[in-house]
Amino acid sequence: MRTTITAFLAALILPGLSMAAADEAKTITATHTLGTVELPVNPKRVAVLDYGSLETIGELGVTPALALPKKFLPPYLSKFSGEQYTDLGTVKEFNIETINAFKPDLIIISGRQQDYYQKLSSIAPVYLVDTLAKDQLGEAKKNIRLLGDVFGVPEKAAEAVKNIDEAVTRTKDKAQASGKKALVLLTNDGKVSAYGSGSRFGLVHDALGVAQADKNIKVGVHGQQVTYEYIAMLNPDIIFAVDRSVAIGRSAKNPNVLNNVLVNKTKAAKNGAIILLDPQVWYLSGGGIISLNKMISEVEAAFTDKK
Repeated sequence: MRTTITAFLAALILPGLSMAAADEAKTITATHTLGTVELPVNPKRVAVLDYGSLETIGELGVTPALALPKKFLPPYLSKFSGEQYTDLGTVKEFNIETINAFKPDLIIISGRQQDYYQKLSSIAPVYLVDTLAKDQLGEAKKNIRLLGDVFGVPEKAAEAVKNIDEAVTRTKDKAQASGKKALVLLTNDGKVSAYGSGSRFGLVHDALGVAQADKNIKVGVHGQQVTYEYIAMLNPDIIFAVDRSVAIGRSAKNPNVLNNVLVNKTKAAKNGAIILLDPQVWYLSGGGIISLNKMISEVEAAFTDKK
């Protein structure tokens, strides 16, 4: 009789224990450019080498133990500079031994670290964020939703995506109604490169609907190097400029690289439409909830009447 009661109680209790164990072991299947990976749900320790993902984790209100590159940490992410967060170095020169000692449940990287994918995968599951995706907006929203699922807060992620979609629609309508054409430039120690549709700054044209001043810009990681004569001849209505030197903590050889006789002849210069974009957001991070909203708002501002 006692054996029967014990077996009956076990039948009631064990399923609950099994469910708890199953929840603990639960994973989410994610696909990225290097393959498919099983990501743990509610990871307790996360090494984040992608600033966009770092900011999204913060905005979703979850609090895993974090390891991250603190050198050149964008000012808007300064809350992650405290001693409670493990320092991994920089996004390009990070310390793998420190990551290993941190014992992460999950590692998040971007294209800057993808050459180390296999090595990092031997430490913990690795998710690769495609920061150079053709559909940058779609990729960013996918990553926000994924992190919402990983950390068990899909409703927060959905709300963030909804707000982003509304801002995109509003900006796109203004840009298209203006009829203005823009040129996106990266300045770096006196050198200038142009970026168009499908490039690392393609969000301006591909997602936000801003017309290109030059539709034939060569797509490449480093853009298409251009001259001041090219900019003057193109004569764009708007110039969006990202200063890489500032982003990585160096002073440019000429901090006013676009302030010269040729560029000052353009409609953009004459109408006060040379827009200096936040370099930490556009060059170092991007793709997270904070940076994506800031990027959209900076572009929208170029098409908003200033009265």
